[in-house]
Amino acid sequence: MPQSSVIVVRPLRVLSVVLLACVLLAPTSHAQGLGAGLLDRYLDALRLQFGIPGLSAALVQDGRIVWQRGYGYADVASAVPVTPTTPFPVLGLTQSISAAYLLGECVDSGRLELTDRVIRWTPFADASTTITDLLAHVSATGSYRFDPARFDILSGVTLQCAGEPFGRGFSARVLDRLAMFDSLPGRELADVQPSRTLPGATIERYAAVARRIATPYRVDARQAAARSEFAAAPFSPSSGLISTARDLASFDAAIGDGLLMSDAAQAAAWSAPAGRPTGLGWFVQSYNGQRVVWQAGLARDAYSTLMVKLPDRRLTLVLLANSDALTSAISQTDPDVTASLFARTFLRLFVN
Repeated sequence: MPQSSVIVVRPLRVLSVVLLACVLLAPTSHAQGLGAGLLDRYLDALRLQFGIPGLSAALVQDGRIVWQRGYGYADVASAVPVTPTTPFPVLGLTQSISAAYLLGECVDSGRLELTDRVIRWTPFADASTTITDLLAHVSATGSYRFDPARFDILSGVTLQCAGEPFGRGFSARVLDRLAMFDSLPGRELADVQPSRTLPGATIERYAAVARRIATPYRVDARQAAARSEFAAAPFSPSSGLISTARDLASFDAAIGDGLLMSDAAQAAAWSAPAGRPTGLGWFVQSYNGQRVVWQAGLARDAYSTLMVKLPDRRLTLVLLANSDALTSAISQTDPDVTASLFARTFLRLFVN
């Protein structure tokens, strides 16, 4: 089939309606009670309903991957199936991993305080802005305002406190340490020349990851999917990471086990003061009395990503898609993860 062809993914509408009715009406239960099989059925039905060409998923329980699955195609024209190791641009999920790196390397070491003003570490226009403000998307007026450009100022902070460029430290302290070998810190690194800091073997591995990135698709109202274009952002604290559901599940297991940051740093990251929707690198809200910690990414007509955590149950769902359907309904100005039917279904299944 030519690359320019339009692919129509026709949803199994009756199955979707039946499954969604079940999840909305059935009593909830813990992950160990329901099992991953039911989640598997719901996710596939939702994928078909929204016309998502490819979806990769993983479930982490008590610090280990208990279920993982790929649905559909990473490239429809070539019939390349999605697997748990298919790379996707993870977009906004990069922020959560960047925050873990900064908290572990700079805050836990005592070199940096969250109350430090940014100008202590790197040039910044607003003298009153603190490290917490950047991590939590708090504006100069003290209110929530989602601004990835301000979040990226953290690269200058980590350069000073960790003593090495952000990308190099991130790769060594997070990706290499956790054996996230299907992850790529910026598409641009797949094309550079070998050097002392990036040996040929590393660049070859990065290039292999880049060749397997899922193709982006635009899906119209009839669930017709057409290949689209995506301009990858350079790697920064807010975006640019390419990763897989399995690697992100490994990251989640690591932070749950305290391998990247202390319990105190984790508590700060997963807490939000009243009236603010953000912790440090994460969004935080409540669902039926349960704390929900989450992060999402969106590239219109291309990709969407979602990680939803139930910290008190030590349960996390990771979803990566090569269309924007996972998170297109979530507002950046008034963030609520339940606006995503995928997240709402997961929460309805596993929260009593």
